[in-house]
Amino acid sequence: MMEKVCILTKECKLGEIIGQKVVSKYGATVVVENTTINSYIKNKLIAFEIEYIWIYGVGKDESIKYKDIAFKQLRERYNKTVLEIKEILTDLSKGKKVSIEKINLISNSLYEPIDNEYYIVQCLSQLKSVDDYTFTHSINVSMYAMLLGKWLMLPQSKIVYLIHSGLLHDVGKTKISNLILNKKEKLDVEDFEQIKKHPLYSFDIIKDIDGVSQETKEAVLMHHEREDKSGYPAGVGGTEMSICSKVIAITNFYDSITSERAYRKRLNPFEAFEMIQGQGFNKFDIHIVNTFLSNIATCYIGSKVLLNTSQTGEIVYVPPQVITKPIISIDSEYFDLSKDTNLKIVKML
Repeated sequence: MMEKVCILTKECKLGEIIGQKVVSKYGATVVVENTTINSYIKNKLIAFEIEYIWIYGVGKDESIKYKDIAFKQLRERYNKTVLEIKEILTDLSKGKKVSIEKINLISNSLYEPIDNEYYIVQCLSQLKSVDDYTFTHSINVSMYAMLLGKWLMLPQSKIVYLIHSGLLHDVGKTKISNLILNKKEKLDVEDFEQIKKHPLYSFDIIKDIDGVSQETKEAVLMHHEREDKSGYPAGVGGTEMSICSKVIAITNFYDSITSERAYRKRLNPFEAFEMIQGQGFNKFDIHIVNTFLSNIATCYIGSKVLLNTSQTGEIVYVPPQVITKPIISIDSEYFDLSKDTNLKIVKML
């Protein structure tokens, strides 16, 4: 881990890396740890009256090298974990016994980089693929849930339950025909009724694993339930759902709509934010979903994007009050998507 130093905000240099999350006096996340400082962010920090910030005590070249190493390590960890969870979920679906120790080895590996939230979100955004969806989706949900647990300031024990829940929540899909799972047309009523059984299948598969917590089992069973009781399989919601169930519900939904599927294209994160804000506030716990959106949005600062004008740009800032409309830099010129309404992000690069 690189050394961190505290400096005056006005003295920070472009290209330096934020070493600790910056929060406004109103509690809103301004930028997350590991964000590279650009001129727009520096000006915003000053405008928010942030006098001091923590940065990593390295130069710009070292910062770039550190980022490259961090991404490489996360990708290698991710790819290794895909193979491991594929083996576990396949064994469980065949009725083979899997020990909690084996599950813990994976969850511990995922938990290790918990403080690298910026790199985790960037990595998950880049690695989404329709191949092995059930297995990559399980890892993605567990990592998003881990971060959300951190942002909600849950204890480590609870965060471990969330990682377990994400890893195991879709094991029941291995009991459903691939003809249904990979169907490109809209599912008919009969097919959808089969899909709606997968939380029950998942619960049935894991319910007797010694060491898996009751909260994990409930979250696996309830990850498609909704706050307004419009979900499945039981149509429960509100106080009937534990915090773990609510966290898995939103992180499962977010990863699903931002992933490539056989029957539809993925949404980019900002399209997903709009969908959740437009349709999801009645479906998900308002505090949990707001915490998730406000924190994850800032993790996309620095991302390259393709716009509807065929231009490429870079996200330089995400306003806390309008997370769906980031500030984009195109050829060193800044565009506020809340004002430049003719511009729209069509794809993350």
